[in-house]
Amino acid sequence: MLGRNDKGSRRSSDDVNITPVMNLFLVLVPFLLLTTEFVRIAVLELSLPSQNQSSSRQEKSQKPPILVLLAIDDSGFEIKAPGMRFEKILRQGTNFQFSTLARELKRIKAQYGDTEEITIQPSEAILYDTIVDVMDTCRDNGFPNISVSG
Repeated sequence: MLGRNDKGSRRSSDDVNITPVMNLFLVLVPFLLLTTEFVRIAVLELSLPSQNQSSSRQEKSQKPPILVLLAIDDSGFEIKAPGMRFEKILRQGTNFQFSTLARELKRIKAQYGDTEEITIQPSEAILYDTIVDVMDTCRDNGFPNISVSG
């Protein structure tokens, strides 16, 4: 009866050894905590274009609102507004010309003081930081209602 295994010894050999898994977690958890990037997330308030919003605006003022469109691509900014002509604001090297954009937005605001909406159309290659900088420039120059269109 020496070669025979009883149920108790067989049961102990079938137990799963979780020590290697615990060791793996012991190493992974601090590694993941140390490699996470702690960033400050800011909430940007923006409004999506809707048909109801435009009809309620027309009821408030008899003057029809103008649609200001700001296209952003690799070459620079292009502003489109009815009744006004704008030259394309070309990019200088790797930098966008935010001061020129601000000047043109002030020109629109001077002519159409009631207009507070602007629609931004970034191309796919534009970085998120650039879009945020454009939104900040628009807000600082009298366009608090910003819509982003793709």
